[in-house]
Amino acid sequence: MITTVIFDLDGLLADSETLHCKAYQDTLGSLGVTISEAEYAEFWIRRGLGINEFADICDAELDTKEVRRRKAIRFQELVDTALVPMPGALDVVQRLHGHKRLALATGSYAADAMAIIDRLDLTKNFEYIATKESTPRLKPHPDPWLHVAEQLDVTPAECVILEDAQKGILAAVAAGMRSICIPNRFTRNTDLSQATIRLEHLDEVTLELIDSLADHAI
Repeated sequence: MITTVIFDLDGLLADSETLHCKAYQDTLGSLGVTISEAEYAEFWIRRGLGINEFADICDAELDTKEVRRRKAIRFQELVDTALVPMPGALDVVQRLHGHKRLALATGSYAADAMAIIDRLDLTKNFEYIATKESTPRLKPHPDPWLHVAEQLDVTPAECVILEDAQKGILAAVAAGMRSICIPNRFTRNTDLSQATIRLEHLDEVTLELIDSLADHAI
């Protein structure tokens, strides 16, 4: 029986990957370093890396702590002025709320994640929210999903993951959880074949569909 739905955040509920990318472009650009959308998608979304790895691989001499500080300020400005939910995001949360236990796990820092969730007025819908600080390892490791299950005292088999990116799908497989993938423009052309099912829109996620996944092998 499926009792719990765990959501990703960036690129799944919120169109915030665009804002993260823009914040890094503006911050790094002010330091003389350029980064394209394709590079952001490769480093941050597909590979799950961060500014430290980007600086190392690109051989850029950066004070990464200062970059993160300035990027966080710019990101908050963008959240306040330009954040929008992904199509169908607010509706799917409301559709499932009260019928399934809802939680969220993101690789974003807590300050960034809560700024988004609060801006979308979704905080009250989630029993538990895991962020970058919650586990030592992030997706594609299973730790974030398993951490949420442990906090809610549910088994992996009771959980369904809603995710947009390959690293989250791989984490779900490693955690022994079923998953639904709804890709976005950053992730549509990546390998998402290990998702239990793939959809094109959050409007397709219904309570009946969630319940039917109990019949799918993990």
